[in-house]
Formats: sequence, structure tokens, C-alpha cells
Amino acid sequence: MGDRHVELIHSDTGCELVGVCDSDSGKRDVGDKYGVPFFSNIKTLIEKTHPEGAVIATPSAHHAEAVRICSRYGVHVLIEKPMSNTPSSAQEIVDLSKNTQIKVLVGHHRRYNSLVKTTREIISSGEIGKLAAVSMLWTLMKPPDYFNVTWRTLRPDGGPVMINLVHELDSLRYLCGEITQVFAHLSSTTRGFEVEDSASISLNFNSGAVGSILASETVVSPWSYESTSRENPLYFHTNENCYYFLGTSGSLAFPQMHLWRYIDSNSTGWQHELRRVECPVETRDALTEQLSHFCEVVRGNEDPLVDAEDGAQSLKVALAVIESADKNLPITLI
Repeated sequence: MGDRHVELIHSDTGCELVGVCDSDSGKRDVGDKYGVPFFSNIKTLIEKTHPEGAVIATPSAHHAEAVRICSRYGVHVLIEKPMSNTPSSAQEIVDLSKNTQIKVLVGHHRRYNSLVKTTREIISSGEIGKLAAVSMLWTLMKPPDYFNVTWRTLRPDGGPVMINLVHELDSLRYLCGEITQVFAHLSSTTRGFEVEDSASISLNFNSGAVGSILASETVVSPWSYESTSRENPLYFHTNENCYYFLGTSGSLAFPQMHLWRYIDSNSTGWQHELRRVECPVETRDALTEQLSHFCEVVRGNEDPLVDAEDGAQSLKVALAVIESADKNLPITLI
């Protein structure tokens, strides 16, 4: 993700890439590629290049430290998700955003995807009636070399809940309202790592709706956000759906945006005919939209769409999923 952010910043006419920092000296070639200096120390980068904003794309355990350094120099930050890996470090970032001059934007970039934004409009407008239930599939096969990075196989940062499903959970909060309770079962029997490779998660929302996420990173499947939304060019793309939003007046299949309703709204029940309506959406690159927003946040023209407190709540839900599975108990959040 750091490489992707560098590429986007370099190509964006609304901002300028001034430097790259990484503890791995092997990343020096990223700076060379884009003609900017490389640093192994954040403090030195800031003192030498004087950036107005910084993108933090380190492993989540190091996010709080990076934000702490940036805050001393008044550098606004875009932090990759999850914003941290523990409640205490997340709270530190929240406190820094409140008590210093910096603005914090958390990188839940799916909120900028026009498919997601249109889905939110459909649900909030009442077009499908009262939302009763939502079902999500996140199922794919991660390649073996993905796990050559050791931290991806270990707690507290690794595993699909913290790396991937935090996106699903954040999207559900954005689309359906706050999650009030989770009950999860995790399995690591396929890959045998310390972290899970598959998950079944039950959810309750403050609206009274219920939800489920069925996830696995070790199966052959066309049903995942990455494959179906076509957001990430690295994935094989399919014309399938992965989310289903089920309401009292209709239901929406995402991301093909198939809206199902009765032909006659006065004739309801399983014996009556349903009609599928297409909801065309003009798509834009979500990461590019996020970067444009971050630039406006840095300039003081916009407030962060996902501020530190919002990002901390999505992290809290993800950590509750792991806690629920460890204790084999439902965890109440609100």
C-alpha cells in the first residue's frame, strides 16, 4: 500500500511527493524511481523536506509512534487501516488528533468508492424499506508468497480480521449504522498459522438489523469485494456479487447493483413476482478520491471523512471479533 500511495501522490497534480521513508533500506529504490530522497528516519524526513501531510503505511503496530512524531511538527496524517492494533495506541492517536494541531484521516478508502456511496444513498433513502439484514461474503485464495512477511501470520497484526475484514466491518458501520454486538467463530485449521484463515461473524446493529460475514482466505472463490468491485487491479475480476442488503421493500445485491422489488408494491408475499432493476454507477478510483480529500483536509478546506475516533471504532469492532472467538461469547460494543 505504501508503494501504491507513492505512485498516486507522484501522479497527482494537486500535491507533490517530497520524500519516502522506510526502515527497510531495500525501499530506497522507490525514492530513486520517483526522483525523491529516501530516509530511514521519519524525524529526518520531516526536518529535511518540510511536508504538510504524510501517509503512514507501516504495519499498524508502528502507527501511533509515527503519528506522535508527525504531531510534533504539525504534519497532518493519512493512516492506513487499521489505525492501530490495540485500543490504547488507538486512543493515543485520538488524543493527538484532539490535543495537537494535526488532522488525522484514517484510510478506510472504500467509503470513497462510488458503488459504496450509492449503496449508502439507497439504504438511507428508504428505497429498500427498513433494512432487516445484511450478508457478506469475503472469500478468496491468498497466494503462498503473501505469507513470506512473518507479521501477517502472527497476532496482533496478522490474520484476515485485522488485515482485511476491518474494511468489511467499517463498510457495514458506514452503510448500516453502528454495530452493537458481535459473535464470531474463527478457524486456522487450513493453513495452521497462529492467526485465523477463516471466519464466521454474526452482527447486531443499533437499528435492529442483523448481519453476517462469512470469510476465508484459503478457498477458490469469485466472491470477494476485491474481485467483484474491480477496485484493485491486482485481482482477477468477476461479475459476481459479494454483499446483500435485505429490506422490507426491496433488496440490493452489491456491487452489480441489482435492486429487487415486487412488480406491484401492493401485492407482496412469496407468491408474487419480483423484478430486478439495474442501478448503474459511474465508478472512480477510491484511493485517488481519498488522496484528493486528504489534500483538502491538509489545506483546511474539508474535515476528515474518517477521523481518528471513527477509525478507532472500526478497530474496536475488529478486536471484538477476535475477543469473541477467543472467549466463545458474544461481545457487546455499545
